[in-house]
Amino acid sequence: MDFSAEFVALRDRMIAGQDPAFTSRMNVQVAGRTAALVSSFSVSEQRKALGLVAVGGETHAHEYRLLFAVPELDVQALEDWWDYVLRAAQELVQPDASHEFSIVSLILVTERVDRSVEKRLAKLKAERYFFSEGRGWMDVRAAVAALAEGKAYTSHRDGALKNVLKPFLQKNT
Repeated sequence: MDFSAEFVALRDRMIAGQDPAFTSRMNVQVAGRTAALVSSFSVSEQRKALGLVAVGGETHAHEYRLLFAVPELDVQALEDWWDYVLRAAQELVQPDASHEFSIVSLILVTERVDRSVEKRLAKLKAERYFFSEGRGWMDVRAAVAALAEGKAYTSHRDGALKNVLKPFLQKNT
């Protein structure tokens, strides 16, 4: 397998097939590391009670997806990447009085995933609620895409991120 070529092809499929609401940039510095792809989505709307009645003011929400190539991944490297995404989330998410939520997703693409990485990944979880800094919450999640297996593995019960990645791991997409 030519990992570099397969990674670039995956990245290109992700750009072509992502929701049009996302904007993408390639080779972007985030918290000191260069992401091969950063896709983000932001929405601002009028604040509503029960989602129906306008109560004045604006609210905003965000999602960030950070894609990195990691040809070989062991548990120690996974821990380092998890520490990194927690720092990156602090840099990306700036809560204020109008903040509703933000989701930060780390996507690592590797050739294969061994069972120890899969088990550790499943335990990773980070949520933060902003009280003194503003309002709203942030969820940090991680996924590992194994190119040789055509499978995605995700952190703590994160089927949504797995469902985002699955179609792109099939080469005919």
